[in-house]
Amino acid sequence: MKNIKMRYPIYLKEFKCIGGECEDSCCIGWDVDIDKFTFYQYESVSDSDMKNILESNLIKNKRCQFDEIDFAKVKLGENKRCPFLKCDNYCVIHSNLGEEYLSNVCTSFPRVTNKIDGIYEMSLAVACPEAARILLLKKDGIEFSESDEDLGKHIVSSEVNTKLSEEAYLPVEFLKEIRETSIKIMKNRKFSLDKRLYILGEFINALEDEYEYNYHNTLSFIREYDIDTIKDSYEENSMNYIIQVDFFKKLLTMLRVEKDIDSDRFKEYSKEVKIGLNLDEENYLAKNAQMYIKAFEEYEKEFIEENSYIFENYIVNFIYSNLFPFCERESIFDSYIMLLIRYTFIRFYLVGMYIYHKKNKEALNKALSKEEVVRFIQCFSKVVEHHKTYLIDLLNYIKEHDFNNLEFVKTLLPALKN
Repeated sequence: MKNIKMRYPIYLKEFKCIGGECEDSCCIGWDVDIDKFTFYQYESVSDSDMKNILESNLIKNKRCQFDEIDFAKVKLGENKRCPFLKCDNYCVIHSNLGEEYLSNVCTSFPRVTNKIDGIYEMSLAVACPEAARILLLKKDGIEFSESDEDLGKHIVSSEVNTKLSEEAYLPVEFLKEIRETSIKIMKNRKFSLDKRLYILGEFINALEDEYEYNYHNTLSFIREYDIDTIKDSYEENSMNYIIQVDFFKKLLTMLRVEKDIDSDRFKEYSKEVKIGLNLDEENYLAKNAQMYIKAFEEYEKEFIEENSYIFENYIVNFIYSNLFPFCERESIFDSYIMLLIRYTFIRFYLVGMYIYHKKNKEALNKALSKEEVVRFIQCFSKVVEHHKTYLIDLLNYIKEHDFNNLEFVKTLLPALKN
């Protein structure tokens, strides 16, 4: 344990792993990495039964990239279930040896730790059901705090020294200022969620130009940017919902749910969306155009308008945890586009599920419940964020088709209402 200065969303203090009570265990469905220190901890275990269990289920990783993360791997059982998980879904290592014997990966998740200019930042990943409930359901939004904390086993996802970046004229020099402004934009409830997202896009787009052509004015540009104004407003166009359905059907096909996804729950969600939106019908766009428009508009009115804070929290948490807009390598606008697509892909799924359940009042009420929406966002995040290639393929697809611009953004945010 070491004492460090930490900045974090206040919700972090509420989180505690619920272990065997968790409905979507992080010990099932994922590879489990063991760091070098923990691996040799296991070799020194005196209990012969535990030592045999550990030795028979661990293997050194020939493709190890970082000793502090993936020095060894756990041999997973059927359905990628961790062999250390008991039938009651509690961990035998935690139960028999104590928390200090958990690996860096097992101790850390769902905590996301970054280090910016010497200060540790910690938040939670929504791929964890309990974390998703805690952070997404904050009706008043996500607030941040800073204090001295004890830090145990952990993994630093990203470490940035903006002072060094300044010497090299790298845009990450302005990370803290850009991220702070981005969060302010997304928390500005004077505007609808779609409008906030468009303002964020304009800000990132203009910032990229400013940095390229007027570098020495970049900091002033960020600090003086008017987050209460849309620079390029446009007419609401409900026909864009039809374009969205066509676009996201392609993205759904790329995901290869039946072949590549292990989650039965996500497979069921995907099946509901396909049936609800008639995506397998011949000439589905022409036959269902009016139904799509009505469905998106109804879902906006019946759920999103009243519960937009759930999606606001998802976006704010993503911005903070992923050092937005430096999530993608080539361009800060790429990071914005990928964030926008995450949100609008989630909305596409929710609209499809809404239509699927519309004929059954009880099922519809469940589909429209905040709890069910949070369950879906958690499942979506666990599948998509941890897919080995999907997000890379998706960004390549967007760039190949020249979708990384504000004109395309308008098709994803067709209803810019206050």
